[in-house]
Amino acid sequence: MKTPIKTLIAGCLIGSFSPAFAASTVDLTVKGLIVPSACTPTLSANTVDVGRVSVKDLNQDSRTLLTPTTLTLSVNCLSPTLFAMKATDNRADSSITVSEFGVGKTATGEHIGGYILLLDNAIADTATVLPIASVDNGTTWSRQWNDDAWATSVLLSIKAASGALIPIPAQNTQMALSVNPFINPAKNVTITEDTPIDGSATIEVKYL
Repeated sequence: MKTPIKTLIAGCLIGSFSPAFAASTVDLTVKGLIVPSACTPTLSANTVDVGRVSVKDLNQDSRTLLTPTTLTLSVNCLSPTLFAMKATDNRADSSITVSEFGVGKTATGEHIGGYILLLDNAIADTATVLPIASVDNGTTWSRQWNDDAWATSVLLSIKAASGALIPIPAQNTQMALSVNPFINPAKNVTITEDTPIDGSATIEVKYL
């Protein structure tokens, strides 16, 4: 609503004859939501071992793609619950983008490589569902396609197969989580000793 011109003029006149005073208080609001349910994320395996990789087997000028591993990611709740998932890269100092998780650095500080996470074949309470992503903390949602890398900057949830682009509550959800590791071009990686491939990520359930 626009302020009447007369009010603005009066305010200017008062301000010109009265000293300016700053507010001496400030308010803080603490808010949130306690939900009656709880959800637990689990993986069919907590470790992906790419084995021993020889330097001589690495591509000189391009990434070397290692064998992908597909895990089952489950989210089990006490009752149907609106939820989303967030992935945190615990080796973010060795990653290049938010869509590629790091696996550590060489002794000289070079990025060794990384891995990409892909989601597919989502099922919630025996029904097919589709992954969706939000870049604005759940205000809006878009499809998360099976070739879209799971970025640490987004929330992921699920929608009905034929429904609107909004999260739906579910009690038991499973989906395929493909872990796709790679090593950076050999020309950019100096390996003079045994160098561990050390990736670590945390998947957290957030309630909507």
